[in-house]
Amino acid sequence: MQKNYLETNNQIHGLAVAQLWLILGVLLLSFISPTTTAEPPEPSDERGCLSYAFTESDNHYFLLSSNKSAFGTNMTIKHNCPYIEVFINGNFSAFTEMDQLKIPLSVGNNDITIISDNYSKNISSVYIFPDRLSWEFDYYEWQNSDQDYTFDELILRSKVTAQKNWVSILSVVMVFTLVTMVYWNLINSYVDRNYCEEVKR
Repeated sequence: MQKNYLETNNQIHGLAVAQLWLILGVLLLSFISPTTTAEPPEPSDERGCLSYAFTESDNHYFLLSSNKSAFGTNMTIKHNCPYIEVFINGNFSAFTEMDQLKIPLSVGNNDITIISDNYSKNISSVYIFPDRLSWEFDYYEWQNSDQDYTFDELILRSKVTAQKNWVSILSVVMVFTLVTMVYWNLINSYVDRNYCEEVKR
């Protein structure tokens, strides 16, 4: 029994020594082997300037880029520049040092320029549609039709159609009211002339 105990104790001691040598070997290799990490970059005061612009309509956002169309007449610009100057159609529109800016846009074709120190971004020929996605189906109809009229004329046609519908509804209500009043007066006058009321006690 004593012999088994000594053999087991020697085996445990041998495993402990092997583990100790393994740990020492790994530590020595980590100090001897060359580093695999790159040097951190030098600190720089000059950081890259980045900006982007978008419009929104309902829950939809439209990123603005050259030769594109977008819905929504309010443009939001986000940036990480120290400041930006915004020019729309060649005219100065805004200056800010904050990281976000909202600017109204006119419906139609727009050229947008964002300028900062050593940074310039041009977004040219952006066509802005009104801030309503309900024009979407009219837009597809306009795109696929053979008629030659602009999108603004299409919107005016839609407004006119809506006004015609309201005029129709209101005229029906007015005619119903007038006819009811005329018949009511005719019936009252007939009853008053031809029938007498008798009061019994």
